[in-house]
Amino acid sequence: MPPWPPHHRADYPETAGEEFQENPVKPVLALLGPTGSGKTALSVRLAEVMDAEIVSADSMQFYRGMEIGTAAPSAELRARIPHHFVAFLDPLESVMAAGAFQQMARERIKEIQRRGRQVVVVGGSGLYIRALLDGLFEGPARDESIRARLRREADETSPAALYERLRRVDPLYAETLTSPNDLVRIIRALEVYELTGLPFSA
Repeated sequence: MPPWPPHHRADYPETAGEEFQENPVKPVLALLGPTGSGKTALSVRLAEVMDAEIVSADSMQFYRGMEIGTAAPSAELRARIPHHFVAFLDPLESVMAAGAFQQMARERIKEIQRRGRQVVVVGGSGLYIRALLDGLFEGPARDESIRARLRREADETSPAALYERLRRVDPLYAETLTSPNDLVRIIRALEVYELTGLPFSA
């Protein structure tokens, strides 16, 4: 089964991109194009020149047993250059949602860069590239007055107080947060609840 927490939506808040900017990483090179366009060979050459590791954002290459039909890098190429998120899931047991990929790939990129190496992102799946670089959005538009009020409440009390409120109205989503101080996601989830009356995990 997948090694990440359960996700009740296929995306993350609109502010996921905002959070990525608040916790910046070094720039990455993104190589995009359709299957069979030569991305794999070019990415390996670039990675060798740049001392980089490759992060795949091709959703079909995530699954074992589909290497030929998806033009996935061969075992020989993966031995030459570290590839991440290639042939690592069983298609009969796991499904990689765009939001789950976003979270995992961003953490992996940070880990690679902490080791002093560059990153080449390679993909043909526009949704997953967009999730990684920009974040995904589904739900009502931002309401700045609600956000400002919630930020004031966090300043006057604590982020943990807002987290406890989130646990009461949306315990499923609250469980997916790695920290009760994750104000970006807490505020977005409470904002959606106030605007729609529905939990963000719905």
